[in-house]
Amino acid sequence: MDQDDHDFQIRLISLPTAVLMYLVATLTLLSLVLNRLELKLPFRFGSLDAGNVLRPAVYYIVEDVVAVDGGGGVEYRKAFVERYDSSQIFRKMIWDLSVVWMLYFYVFAALFTVLVFTLPKAAVYAVGWAGPFPLAGLLTIWTIFYVKSQLRKEKERLLEDERTPLLN
Repeated sequence: MDQDDHDFQIRLISLPTAVLMYLVATLTLLSLVLNRLELKLPFRFGSLDAGNVLRPAVYYIVEDVVAVDGGGGVEYRKAFVERYDSSQIFRKMIWDLSVVWMLYFYVFAALFTVLVFTLPKAAVYAVGWAGPFPLAGLLTIWTIFYVKSQLRKEKERLLEDERTPLLN
């Protein structure tokens, strides 16, 4: 019970980053489950019309950030849809990124929740608000290397597929 030093309130106001991580992870999990179940969208979602299978969350995040914030526009959205539809490697990459980020968010949200409720009151605000960001930065660096490796793999596969008819 908080009678004098507001310990509990300080701990609660140190949790928004962890709560946001739980929310994003849960929405990502939902997108993965619905994608595996091949649930068809009953309405337009992102750039996909009704009747398309829901895609993993990272698909929508990348599409929206590049198309809107990055200025890629409608042309980018169309190209992104085509690439996703035509490349198994690209689809697997989007799936894998969604799984890794979801797991990261769940694990580190739980870690920061435990830290916020167990560390001394003087440290919890900084830990709860700032702690997740350096770790997200490390995962971002991993993401860059992973995406580059998968795109190289996709390019090599495309070159192999183009040469195959010549070898037959």
